[in-house]
This record gives sequence, C-alpha cells and structure tokens, in this order.
Amino acid sequence: MGDIVKTVRLSASLRSLAGAKEVQVRLSPGATVRDLLQTLTHTHPALAAFVLAPDGGVSDGVQLIVHGRHIKFLQGLDTPIGQQDDLLLIPPLAGG
Repeated sequence: MGDIVKTVRLSASLRSLAGAKEVQVRLSPGATVRDLLQTLTHTHPALAAFVLAPDGGVSDGVQLIVHGRHIKFLQGLDTPIGQQDDLLLIPPLAGG
C-alpha cells in the first residue's frame, strides 16, 4: 500500500504562516499525529515555531482536530491518521 496524501486545514494566523488555507501532507500508512506534525513542520517550517513545543509535542493552545475530535480525547500524539480522517489545525486564540 502506498503513501496517503492528507489535506490539513489551517485556521486564523496559521494560514498566513503557511501561505494557504490548506496544505497537503504525504504520510505513510499507519502514520500518527506525531508523524503528521514532523512532516508538516518540515515542509512548512514557518509553522514549526507556532505549532511545536520544545519537547516535540503540540504547543500550548494549539488545537489539532482529527475527524472532528481533539487529539486529547483520542490517543494524543499517537493518534493514528486514517485515509478518511479530516484534519484541522487551530492556533491559540486570544481575546476577551
């Protein structure tokens, strides 16, 4: 089985960093959220400082949604990404 290409939808300020509202990421079958983040930030380095924490996890406040569910309610960075999964990345929001 070959690689899968996933579309990651970006929200708010992440769109301007990537220069697009969506980016394509090529992943191997069985890839996890951790693999997605590594590939995404390698292919779009401007996103790395905002999306990745120093320990390689997701930065505080960044929301990663896999098929409608936040990864903290799934398996976190070890959440598998399937062929049919929708992906949404939301930066920290501020306001009041």
